[in-house]
Amino acid sequence: MYRSSAKWVLLGVATVLPALATGQSAKAPADYVFRNGYVYTVDKGDSVQQAVAVREGRIVYVGNDAGAGSFVGAKTVSIDLKGRMMMPGLVDGHVHPVGGGAQLRTCSLQYLPLTQDQFLQRIQACLDQSKGGPDEFLQVTGWYRQFMQPAGADADAALLDRLKTTRPIIVANRDGHQQLVNSRALALAGITEQTPNPPGGSIDRDARGKATGILQDAASQLVRSKLPPRTTADAVEDARAAVKALTEHGITTVFDAATGLEGLTAYKALQEKGELTIRVNATGLIDASLAQDPAAAIRFLDSLRTRFDQPAITTQPGIRMHAAKIFLDGVIQAPAQTAGLLEPYYIMIGNGEHEEWKPGTHKGPVYVPGEKLNPLVLELAKAGYDAHIHAIGDRSVDVALNAFAYMRSQLENSPVRSAIAHAELVDPKDYRRFAELHVVPVMSYQWAIPGPNSVTGAKNYLGPARFDRMEPMASLSAAGAPLAYGSDWPVDQMNYWLALKGGIYRAGDGRWGSSYSGTLNAEKGISRELALRSITMNSSWEVHQEQQTGSIETGKLADLIVLDQNFMKVSEADMPNVKVLFTMVGGKVLYDDGVGH
Repeated sequence: MYRSSAKWVLLGVATVLPALATGQSAKAPADYVFRNGYVYTVDKGDSVQQAVAVREGRIVYVGNDAGAGSFVGAKTVSIDLKGRMMMPGLVDGHVHPVGGGAQLRTCSLQYLPLTQDQFLQRIQACLDQSKGGPDEFLQVTGWYRQFMQPAGADADAALLDRLKTTRPIIVANRDGHQQLVNSRALALAGITEQTPNPPGGSIDRDARGKATGILQDAASQLVRSKLPPRTTADAVEDARAAVKALTEHGITTVFDAATGLEGLTAYKALQEKGELTIRVNATGLIDASLAQDPAAAIRFLDSLRTRFDQPAITTQPGIRMHAAKIFLDGVIQAPAQTAGLLEPYYIMIGNGEHEEWKPGTHKGPVYVPGEKLNPLVLELAKAGYDAHIHAIGDRSVDVALNAFAYMRSQLENSPVRSAIAHAELVDPKDYRRFAELHVVPVMSYQWAIPGPNSVTGAKNYLGPARFDRMEPMASLSAAGAPLAYGSDWPVDQMNYWLALKGGIYRAGDGRWGSSYSGTLNAEKGISRELALRSITMNSSWEVHQEQQTGSIETGKLADLIVLDQNFMKVSEADMPNVKVLFTMVGGKVLYDDGVGH
C-alpha cells in the first residue's frame, strides 16, 4: 500500500542530477574548487570522493582531483582540503533557534549540578548584576531539575522566595516543559487554590492544594502572559546570536519546531539585512485549545504562510512555512512525568534500604485526544501542512500514529511529510507503523547518553522492560523508518558530535560522572553512516528539501562543511571533540577557521 522506506530518502535525487542547467557549459570555470579531501557525499552509496567544484552556488562536479582541475579558471578559488573531511551541511530536524539565542543572552544556570544554595547563589548573582526594576521579571534558563544535588533535591517557590528581591522570577527547566516561579510571580498571575489547570498543562500543588511554583507545559503561560511584550529588536538579537552559533557548528538548514510570529518576524528582519545565513523551515504552534477547532487552526497557519512563506529554494537562504507543531504530551522524567504512557509509571514502595518498585496509577496526560487529533491532522494535510507532533510516551506515540493512519485512509497519496518528534518510548508493535505510514521519527540522540535525565529521572519509574527499549533509534530504523536527527537545542547544550556519538554508542563523554558510565540500556546503537544520513539526507527529506540539499551531488546546492577530524574514522573517545572548520551555504563562505587560507 505504501512505498518502502528505503525509497524515501532517494525521492527526487534522479531528477536533481540533470537539473544543474544554469545555461553554462559543465566545464566553465568554477567559483570554488576543493581538492585533496575525504569528501563524504551521502549519495545513494555513501561514496567517498576527492574533489568538489562549485559555481553560482551549486555543485557542478564531484569526483577526483584530476577531474576537478578542468574547472579551475583565472578567478577560481582553489582550496586544498589537506585530507580533511568534507560533507553536506547539517540539517537540524528539530531545533528552537530563537529560544537558543535568547539563552545565549540571558541569565543561565548552564545545565549544572547545583545544590539548593548554589542554585540560589547563581540566581542572586544575576539579580545583583541586573538593572531591572522591582516589578520587572527576572527570567532564568538552563536549570537542570533532575541534576539537583544531592540526588532527590528540588526547588519550589518557597526556595526562590529566599532570594533578596521583590522581583517576580521565572526559571525554565532545560526541557522547556517545566517552569518554576516565585510567590510574587504566582500572585501576579492570580494563581490560587481555585485556579483550574489550563488545557495542555497543569499547576503542581502540595497536599493542601497550594501551588508549589512548578508549572507544567501550558500552565506556564499563566505567568508568561504577564511578561512585557518582547520587542522585535529583542527577537532579532536572539535570532542573530542563534544563526551565528548554528553556522559555526555547521548547521545550514533548520526545522524551527515552534517558530510563531515572533520568530518568523525576526528571521525576516535578518533576511532583509542580509544576515540570514541558514535555511529556515518554520512552524506554527497549534496549542491544545486551538486544536479543538481545525478550521481556526488552518486560518492561523494560513495567516503566517501568507506573510512569510518563500516556497522557492534558491542559493540564498529563505524562509518556508509548511508545518504545524502539536504537543501531545510533556516529558517522561520524574518528578514531572507528563509523557503519556500505555501503562502506569512505577512508584517506590518501602524505604531506602529495601526499595521495591511497582506500577502505580499515573499514566501521564495526552493533551489532544485522538478524537480531536484525527480531524485536525486530516485538515492540516488537506491544507498542505505537515503535522510535526511532539510525542514522547508510548501512548502519545500511538495516538499520533493513529491520527496519521486516519489521515492516510482519507488522503493516501498526500504529499505531506508527517513527523513524530522525540518518540522516547514506543510500543514495539508501533515500530513498523512509522514506515508504513510515512512518518519520520525525529530523534534526539543525546538522550541515549546515560545521565541524570535519562537514568535518574526515568529508569526506575519505567521499570526494566520499558527502560531497556527507551530511545529506540535502532529499532525504528530496523523496522524501515528513516531516522532524522533533531537537537532540540536549547533543551541541551549545542554539541552535535556528542549527540551523534550518543546515537551510535549509547554513551557520552563522561561529563555526568562515574555514576553514568557505560551504555544506556539494551537498545542497540546505529551506524556512523546512518547517523550522518539522519542529520543530512533524511532531515532534508523531512523538510521537502532532499532534491536540493542533504548530499554532495552534481546539481545540488553548495551547502558544505569541513571537519577537523574524519568522523568516519575518529575514535569513539574523540568523536565528541570533532569541530567544524568551514561552513558554506549556497556557495557563500560563512565560516572559515583556517581552511580557505
